[in-house]
Amino acid sequence: LRKRKARDIYTTQYTRTHTHTHTHTLPTPRPRRRNAHASRLAGFRPSEVFSWYSCVCVKNFKCGVQRKLHKNIQATGHLRQSGMAMRHLTAATMGVLLPVGVLGFVVLMQLMASVRGHGRLMDPPARNAMWRFGYPNPVNYNDNELFCGGYAVQWEQNKGRCGICGDAYHVKSPRPHEAGGQYAKGIISRYYTAGQTIDVEVELTANHYGRFEMFLCPNNNPRQEATQQCFDRYPLLISGSREHRYLIPRDAKKKDIFRYKVRLPPYVTCTQCVLQWTYYTANMWGTCANGTEAVGCGKAETFRNCADVAIVSNTGGGIPPPFVNNKSPYLLYYRDYRAPADNNIFPLIVRDQKCIGAPAFRALPGIDNWCEINCLRYPPNCPEDACQCPQECVAIGEYAGQDGADTYCMDKCLNYESECPPDRCRCY
Repeated sequence: LRKRKARDIYTTQYTRTHTHTHTHTLPTPRPRRRNAHASRLAGFRPSEVFSWYSCVCVKNFKCGVQRKLHKNIQATGHLRQSGMAMRHLTAATMGVLLPVGVLGFVVLMQLMASVRGHGRLMDPPARNAMWRFGYPNPVNYNDNELFCGGYAVQWEQNKGRCGICGDAYHVKSPRPHEAGGQYAKGIISRYYTAGQTIDVEVELTANHYGRFEMFLCPNNNPRQEATQQCFDRYPLLISGSREHRYLIPRDAKKKDIFRYKVRLPPYVTCTQCVLQWTYYTANMWGTCANGTEAVGCGKAETFRNCADVAIVSNTGGGIPPPFVNNKSPYLLYYRDYRAPADNNIFPLIVRDQKCIGAPAFRALPGIDNWCEINCLRYPPNCPEDACQCPQECVAIGEYAGQDGADTYCMDKCLNYESECPPDRCRCY
């Protein structure tokens, strides 16, 4: 009776004229044995179990395809809870639905299940990323993953709420990246003047498009965290515009660095201001304000970082005071002899995210952990013959060339304590 009722619900939804999906959580039926050969063809192991049904509905498809996905998806990202399952599709997945076919689509959904964007604010250096510039702040190996606890945690458990600086809202105060927390030491990473146009740098290690927004709060108390109401009063406008949202270009790479400029408020000064950066991804399929459905609408996966800065009064002549110097006193420099002799000195910034033992040392017990600790520190001690820090990942095997598969590999492999499937991804 339950299945018949669900089938009637499905039937009423097929008259829509656009590509869409529906997820219905049904009671878990009694487990049945499944042909092992068929499981392998679908890309799953017979021993894996999962407790929800998904129905993929496409225009002109008769939605009779119900496949029990035999996958116990890890409790991370936007599929942490079964009720969230295939209701939120990535843009890449929707693009490959028709050419892959229904069976291939189900396999691809298993591959894409935990894909999520990753990024961090690098200029001004955020609390989570300060260690990369030599500031005396603890190393945060997951500094590109301040995403409000994950999609399901934010939207299901915490009802859309997020910590001020990207921590999960339900975490007890002080949260790790808020005042009093492990990474919020009150260290000023940049000094500015009121009304100054400042540089912004954002590094996305897994680009899921969308937009960046920045806000400022004159807090003046490193022991007390700023409030969202304070941030909302001071949006930072992009230089040369009246817009505070920076849209990621569609031609951006899967791993990219974005640089732009914003204007500080002309009359705000502070000994400690908190600059809040928020990244709303655009890879989710949801309902738009006008009632239609599209990629980038609905509830977005959200990232947040906070940076501590100071703003002094302008001297009146448009020239910053002499003590306003944005060079980190902890930053080291190195000489690259491959560059021209008159311009071969560069700041040492740690940009690696994942380091493992080189092939010649792979059999050595503990080499991956040694490389992780010694390469991801400041200054790094990372011998090239013993360790390698991959920067790119591509899909291989049956997933090679599929839209979104490379991003999946970037997400799964280039993170601290990552679970990189060697039969699906190759990193270099």
